[in-house]
Amino acid sequence: MTTANLLSELKGLRVLVLHPQDAEAQIVLGHLQRIGCEVQQRWPVPERLPQGVDVVLLSIELDQRPAIERLVDNLDEQAPPIIAIVGYENPSMLQLVLLSQPAAVIERPLRPFGLLTQLLIARSFWRRRVAMLAEIRKLEIRQSAVSRISMAKTLLMARHGFSEPQAHQRIQRDAMAQRCSMDVVAQQIIDNDSPERAPP
Repeated sequence: MTTANLLSELKGLRVLVLHPQDAEAQIVLGHLQRIGCEVQQRWPVPERLPQGVDVVLLSIELDQRPAIERLVDNLDEQAPPIIAIVGYENPSMLQLVLLSQPAAVIERPLRPFGLLTQLLIARSFWRRRVAMLAEIRKLEIRQSAVSRISMAKTLLMARHGFSEPQAHQRIQRDAMAQRCSMDVVAQQIIDNDSPERAPP
């Protein structure tokens, strides 16, 4: 990816900086604005993320642990990626970092150098995660449909003495006649709404 493409990726990126209002935060806010990001800053850590956020920079502070826990608990599958800002390492701090489920980590003292890379890594991680979740949803829907069709065939076989191929053909034929999916017909049969027909 060229430098122009990298900057295009970041231009207009909506970044929420959850960090105390200090000189360090001003450095980061200024750099984000210079590379074209739309930036807002909040502190202390809110209970929920506001709408319209693409990336979150989260300062990991031990005194904010309850707030960070509430924030993480309120995140859904489509939540933007978190970049954790860490000042030092000890067991309590590392535990809180892991709790925040970051896509990337930045160490203090904060500097503009490397921030662009971490933003791109976080966005790439988020896109892969969303794509993976979408694929999982498709598989779940497909498996659910297969289960319903199998149940409907079992009911037809029990009610009418159909063979498995006959039951399948019955569902397939009704789906074609109704111009709907076999899954819809299967649900009708399960709900006992499908009209009675003789085996083919």
